[in-house]
Amino acid sequence: MAEDASLEDFLDAGDESEDEREGDTPAGDDTTEMESDAPDSEASTDAVDPAVTTYAWSSEGAACAECGEVVERRWTQDGQLVCGACKAW
Repeated sequence: MAEDASLEDFLDAGDESEDEREGDTPAGDDTTEMESDAPDSEASTDAVDPAVTTYAWSSEGAACAECGEVVERRWTQDGQLVCGACKAW
């Protein structure tokens, strides 16, 4: 492939004809999907839990909560940041 390839060169055209790729539908095709403005009745209304950290890195190092060794990388275990040696993998 040439160095100056277009992103379109990487698209998978599949079985679509050129007319279908441009958004034209063949005459008599009534199977187009319509989006509804009504809310999705199956959508979950439960609150989403916030993201939690599972790993921490410090360029100066920080003490492991288990052994006290100063390390750059620590992982969360039982709510504390521990070194790789103390982490129960």
